[in-house]
Amino acid sequence: MESIGLYTNQTMLLTGASAADAEEVIRMLCGKAMENGCIEQKFITAILEREKEYPTGLPAAVPVAIPHIHEGCLRSFFSAAVLNEPAAFCSMGDPDEQIDTRIVFLFGITDPSCQTDVLKKFCTIFQDEETMEQLSETEDAEELLHRMKELLGDYLVTEEA
Repeated sequence: MESIGLYTNQTMLLTGASAADAEEVIRMLCGKAMENGCIEQKFITAILEREKEYPTGLPAAVPVAIPHIHEGCLRSFFSAAVLNEPAAFCSMGDPDEQIDTRIVFLFGITDPSCQTDVLKKFCTIFQDEETMEQLSETEDAEELLHRMKELLGDYLVTEEA
């Protein structure tokens, strides 16, 4: 399979982040994606609307959320936040259930046909409790970038910020 090429760099990976709620985390990560030329403004509106309709909180070993969309995406990308304190996301399985999320993986993809492959790749990471614990304890963006490169391999494209 050819590389999906989710662009990322250290500025798009936040450690020790604080946010009051899911929307604030998503806006923070979208801001980083916009600064790096990966999205246009309509991406932010679209992903927040999608999160309300199709929530992305997952009750993994370390609770995680994976907001994603292709609308308004100029360049496929990956951004993440490791939170100091959990932020509530609605559960993917039951929108009435709140998941106190510790890590948020946000991505945008220009080719929606690749979305399923990316989600499958992330789900294998989420199922590894030890890996998720290590990610949740990561305190440095450079270290987080290194770990994500190891985990995502060819799915990631990195350049210096």
